[in-house]
Amino acid sequence: MLTNSVRLLLISSKRIAGQRCKSTGNNPSLSNNFFKKLGFLTGKTAAVRLNGFVLYESVADKVNYSPFLKGCQMPDTFYSWFTVTELHVWMLLVRAMDIPDDGRFLRNMIVEAMWNDVQTRSKKLEGTGSARREQVSELGDQFTAALLSYDEGLLGSDIDLANALWRTLFQKNDVHPHALEAAVHLVRKQVQLLDEIDDETFLLKGGKSIAWCELPLPKTS
Repeated sequence: MLTNSVRLLLISSKRIAGQRCKSTGNNPSLSNNFFKKLGFLTGKTAAVRLNGFVLYESVADKVNYSPFLKGCQMPDTFYSWFTVTELHVWMLLVRAMDIPDDGRFLRNMIVEAMWNDVQTRSKKLEGTGSARREQVSELGDQFTAALLSYDEGLLGSDIDLANALWRTLFQKNDVHPHALEAAVHLVRKQVQLLDEIDDETFLLKGGKSIAWCELPLPKTS
């Protein structure tokens, strides 16, 4: 069940969900803060950290949110943007954790970049600073639960994955069966495409080599 703070995200900031964030343009503070942190890093560590940022940026910049909002009739809110984003971030994390040694560090950098972006976007929402911080904190709890749910779904059958998507992405709302089926196929296909990228490329240059699958609009007949 959604808390009152998360419900605020459902009704706040209309049109934010449909906007693709250009982190180097629309969110200069996000990029500036990130690159300042790179100042004390050198060599491979800096390259992996930068790639984690670029991998997340590929989600914010390249994922087409419109089919989720229109085809799946999700409300155009900050919260819908977040659930679509966390699904794609989770797929990046699955691939990162398959990489020995540096995979965990890459995963952490992707997550850090995501929360930097969430913090930046949340400032556009209505409400006080303390209310926004509470909302973001609750999104953090949901994110942890979503990772577990999606992991179980990925390892299980298509029915298990559909259940995870219905509970997490679609928040147990009514959804067209074709839309749910399309989401399952999208996840299976995207995970497979990410697996086909070799470890070294994904670790250091993955953000430049990912093509995100688009959710097909559900059939209306």
